[in-house]
Amino acid sequence: MSSRALKKLHGKDDLAIIEKSLTSTKAHKTNSGANSSEDEDRSEEEFVSTPKKQNLFSLVLEDEELSSGNDEAVQEIIPNASKSTKKKKNKKKNKRNKKLVEEDIDELLASTGSLPPTLTTAISRAGDSFDPLSIQLKNLNPENEMKKKFGQKVVGENSRRRQTHKTYKKTVHLVTPDPGWHPVTKTGFEMNLVGREGECHVFQIEHKSEYQKIQNKFWDAVDSMAPENLMAVLQLHAYHIDTLLQLSEVCRMSEDPQMAAELIERALYAFESSFHPLFNMTTGKCLLKYKVWENRGFFLALFRHLINVGNRGCYRTSLEYCKLLLGLDPEADPLCALLFIDFYSLRSDEYTYLIQLYTLWKDSRNLRILPNFAFSVPLAMFHTSQPDTPQRTGADEMLQESLMMFPGLLQPLLEECGVNTEADKSINKHFGEHKQQRQPASLRQLVHLYVGRTGSCWKAPECIEWLEANVKKCCEIGESNPERFSQLTSRGYSIYRGVAPPNVCRHLLMSDNKKAIADLPQEVTSSSILSYDPLPPADTVRSYDRQSNRVRAVSNQGFLSAFINSLRPNFDVNALMAEDEEAELDGAAGGAGNLRRAGAGLINAVRELLNNIELVGPERDDEDAQLPPNDEWD
Repeated sequence: MSSRALKKLHGKDDLAIIEKSLTSTKAHKTNSGANSSEDEDRSEEEFVSTPKKQNLFSLVLEDEELSSGNDEAVQEIIPNASKSTKKKKNKKKNKRNKKLVEEDIDELLASTGSLPPTLTTAISRAGDSFDPLSIQLKNLNPENEMKKKFGQKVVGENSRRRQTHKTYKKTVHLVTPDPGWHPVTKTGFEMNLVGREGECHVFQIEHKSEYQKIQNKFWDAVDSMAPENLMAVLQLHAYHIDTLLQLSEVCRMSEDPQMAAELIERALYAFESSFHPLFNMTTGKCLLKYKVWENRGFFLALFRHLINVGNRGCYRTSLEYCKLLLGLDPEADPLCALLFIDFYSLRSDEYTYLIQLYTLWKDSRNLRILPNFAFSVPLAMFHTSQPDTPQRTGADEMLQESLMMFPGLLQPLLEECGVNTEADKSINKHFGEHKQQRQPASLRQLVHLYVGRTGSCWKAPECIEWLEANVKKCCEIGESNPERFSQLTSRGYSIYRGVAPPNVCRHLLMSDNKKAIADLPQEVTSSSILSYDPLPPADTVRSYDRQSNRVRAVSNQGFLSAFINSLRPNFDVNALMAEDEEAELDGAAGGAGNLRRAGAGLINAVRELLNNIELVGPERDDEDAQLPPNDEWD
């Protein structure tokens, strides 16, 4: 160790004493060899007994003048240095033991020619332990994915700025709370364990009496057709779920995605703060029933949040949220998460997961008949296989069968990829526009949804070449064996002759695909669609009903007020037209021009409210509120 470090450790006076003791021991060695050992022990005791002012390890790390020749001095000062050598020896022994075990296994394999039955069963169980609904908490944070893409320095600066003001004691995983958010002290609702279904726990969100009062005020605010009343509800309860969902949709339509995403994150933060201690998101064995009205806000917030995260390019994080959404109610799948789980798997390069999911559920969940799985799974097999291999052959056969079953999907997909096939008569014969026109409306919805969402995954040159090669083989099959081609096509059409189930319609409405929404059935488009509860199930379970305290509608309303009025549960378009037809015509002429101004004014008011909001704790009520099959295609 250098003199500077010794001075820093012991001080000038103590250092002089140590130097004298060391010189005395050296002189004593030369004079008498028999008593040298005793003098060294005394000098060492004097050396150790000196007071320590700072950490020894920090001084060793700070010293820049250390060299290899000072190792012995460091070992004299640090008494625990011998422990590291023992650890190194133990590591060497462990490596030797592992080598001996491997040699024993090799001898066993050489003698028997196969693994013992215990080892083979263990390996098979490990391979069969695939759980499509299990998630990892680290993958729920989009910043982790951003760090992998852009580096920790770029993302770390923003995260440090967010952590300088406030720290939250409770650990949350769904979102990262902003320093400007108020901590959740009382949400007004709680999650309770209500039963079991096999190995799964069934939970339910219950609204307390004070939250029920605020919920009734929210319904009155929607009926009043005044945006300031919604902000008044948010002033009373900063984490009221339906108000956050409602204002988030208004901000999204007003082209302010950042504010819309923040409101959704606030809702998720409130939900996670109210989780039951036994509610474990990682296992996929904690259920929430969508038919229970109080549970739906969590489904809707997760759906919109994963889309917002995907729009930022964090597809792996969106895939994890998609698995979480699907695991809440996997049998019903109320928001049809299966319609975009393949997209996020492809964009995040999770090809193996998509193939394993399809292999596990292709028969039990009828994944064979969904166009997104029919085309995405062979694409994943193409990315994970090499030419002239059995897996590539299986990908070719599956893609050819999908093309013949859904021939109306090829032309829109090629147009999305920028490929023109008008000059090819064979392709126009078997995959032309007449195939698109003959498609049922429910099938056409899924085709538009898949092409608009997943078409970018097919734009790679190698994918286009592989697709064109299989299209030519399908055309050859159509010429040589037209019966097989027409049989597969009629099978695909017959599956989608009925009306799309409610969960598919909810997915289409929340995905905001204009072409897919245009083909929705009339009974869906003519009914009132609530942004905080789109297309509620017929078997809805409610723990309480709304109090009869409706606010009377105001005539001559503006565009934004008319939009909020259309979201109320008892809204009737025909009654409104019959009540004031002239006012509606005048509003239609001038309402469109006031869209941006009204939306911008509302967003500025929401921002000011969220920045200056002061939480008022509601009165404590000890009495808790008592709580009182989706169709498929034939």
